[in-house]
Amino acid sequence: MMKVSAKNWGLIGFVLLCSLVLLTGCGQPAGQKDSSDQAAGQTTEKESTDQAGENVSDFFNKVQIGQTKAEVDAALGVTPTSPVEGAFDYVDENGNGVTVIFMERSLGDGSPKVALSKKLIGTEKYIIAATDDQRITEEQAEKIIEGMTYDEVKGILGQDGFVVSETEGSGGAITTERYWVKPGIASMLSVTFAGPAGSDLSTFILNF
Repeated sequence: MMKVSAKNWGLIGFVLLCSLVLLTGCGQPAGQKDSSDQAAGQTTEKESTDQAGENVSDFFNKVQIGQTKAEVDAALGVTPTSPVEGAFDYVDENGNGVTVIFMERSLGDGSPKVALSKKLIGTEKYIIAATDDQRITEEQAEKIIEGMTYDEVKGILGQDGFVVSETEGSGGAITTERYWVKPGIASMLSVTFAGPAGSDLSTFILNF
């Protein structure tokens, strides 16, 4: 049987101690993240969530009132479907979408049909993307009354509402519907602004 001297036992003990220190300080179970990795993951997840609302808005904003169908087709780069005559749904590969209605500005005058109305598809993405500090309270919503301008509404709610529809009316006036996200699932404040030359006068308020 091989004997180990006291000197060798000391060396073996030192090596084992060093190995234990290295395993304790540097080793980490597979799949486990330290706090800094977890924080980075959370940031990435939040950024991707915020992006969801931005992307659907960007897609919607590519359509301009007054564009021809050919111009809208080129701007959005997707093939539309037509649920009803004159209205086309455009949805990209990420599910961002907008419904566009094409009509003559003056019916029967032979003018080309142009986009006179557009409505966002996918408002639920805004609800999902909104952080707590982007949500308005019931108390704020109750202060909104008929006849307020957009600036007055924004002043009460503390932030811009996101546009979900635009429609050109007679004389070129644009009616705009905006949403503000409230706490809870599928809960928003909807305010429609309309007036001569697109002035911001609220004409309709809906809580849901």
